[in-house]
Amino acid sequence: MKLDILFHYEVDENTGEIKFIGKEEITVDTKKTTTKSTTSKSSSKVDSNPEPLITLDPNKLILTQGAVDLLNICPDCRVDIKYKKQGKTTVPIIGTDAVFGTKSGNKLTKTNTVSYRGAANEKLSSYGTVFKLEPTEDAGIFYLKGDKEPEETKVPDEIINIESELDINMLDDINIDLDEELNTFDFKL
Repeated sequence: MKLDILFHYEVDENTGEIKFIGKEEITVDTKKTTTKSTTSKSSSKVDSNPEPLITLDPNKLILTQGAVDLLNICPDCRVDIKYKKQGKTTVPIIGTDAVFGTKSGNKLTKTNTVSYRGAANEKLSSYGTVFKLEPTEDAGIFYLKGDKEPEETKVPDEIINIESELDINMLDDINIDLDEELNTFDFKL
């Protein structure tokens, strides 16, 4: 049972006098009803597919058992995606933080998923949503070959190749003997 009590007062704004008018009691019958609460576990199950595939969801990466075995990772191991220049484009690569030599990346869960949100997710989505793992020349690092080709960004004509514009041979014309200059400089303060 629930009991609500409302008190009513009247306030005289000129004198500031407060006068009690009355009270109102409201009872609500709140019998405890036994409702069976069901907690639903996530419907995510481990994908036991032996083929090394990674699927990109809006907030996470889903790894098949084949991908987990190929990357040689376990739950709570950190997985990271970086980008490597290949020709004129960049391609995504995946590996553990230990292989990359960093302390970055996200942890693998027991259901073989990795949190992957925001700008990083959007950038990877330009390469596709389903990725095959292909080995690189580095051990433990794999290319992510997506199901679509990323759009190439065209370089505007206004951007000038700075190396062709600079006179690199200009430094040869300046004949400074640095050893002689350093020997004559007084380092005492």
